Amino acid sequence: MRARGFTLLEFAVCMSLCALLSGALLVRLAHYQRESDRVAAQGLLGAMRTAMAVRAAQIGVAGGKGTVNELLLENPFSWLSRLPKNYQGEYYRPGPGLVKEGQWYFDPSDRTVNFVQHSDTFSSEIPKLLKFKVELLREPDPTRTGERREAEQGVTLAQLTEKAASTDH
Repeated sequence: MRARGFTLLEFAVCMSLCALLSGALLVRLAHYQRESDRVAAQGLLGAMRTAMAVRAAQIGVAGGKGTVNELLLENPFSWLSRLPKNYQGEYYRPGPGLVKEGQWYFDPSDRTVNFVQHSDTFSSEIPKLLKFKVELLREPDPTRTGERREAEQGVTLAQLTEKAASTDH
């Protein structure tokens, strides 16, 4: 009795099956990487928003020594008691590739907090650069009649829309 090995057709079918399963695995891994980035970014942004509220309260308690407008000029990473490991520092409009994927940086030129997401070769609709900015919350001032005035209600760390955000990373 002769030992029989794989035929070329059987080998091609096995390789096709392995390629198909590998492709499905890569798509799932990319999804989990995006979700990991999203959750980590939300956690850091929550810490920044809390630190911003504490900083705004400090300014309010200090009385006439400052206004909430000072928060618009500060680097939000300076409010944190400990910088995240994936914070690369301040960059004035960094070129593509200067900031690594999965890293945060502050851009003093437009006062934005930026996160460079990991590349996703399977989906082009996800922006690679997420931008956030400290903005004043304003509402119409009900105490002013006849004039169109707005009252400052506080500050927020808001995500900029894709139209306002650069995606050149």
